[in-house]
Amino acid sequence: MKRFVIALSVFLVLGAMSAYSAESNLYARTIQIEKVYPHQLGYKVLYATSKLNFVTTYLPHAWFSHSSTKDGTQARGEIVWGNDPTFPYMTVFWKDGKFSHVRLYLQRNLHDISYGFMNPSVDPTQDFDIEEISLEF
Repeated sequence: MKRFVIALSVFLVLGAMSAYSAESNLYARTIQIEKVYPHQLGYKVLYATSKLNFVTTYLPHAWFSHSSTKDGTQARGEIVWGNDPTFPYMTVFWKDGKFSHVRLYLQRNLHDISYGFMNPSVDPTQDFDIEEISLEF
């Protein structure tokens, strides 16, 4: 009887977990950031891929607006400020296989070593004019 109860419990837990995972349409991936370059147009983010290549992605300031976007959808970005030693990193979310939003975890101290300065002689306007995040893993 005891074995039956244990087997039934395991079966119910596994069944509940598989049912929950089957219903989830949100996928998240956390990426450790090497350097963040704040700019008036957004954030240039440098991170390492699984092959230890450094890659850059751009996140426009418009994504981090607290109000709704032009088409009535929610903002595509959020910033969490803190002093945690694990910062900076970002979590990127996809819903139904399409980019949903990004959450940046950044050091509150803007003089932290994790921040850098963009070259003022280079115009990054075109880099920040994007609709979706571009990532390499």
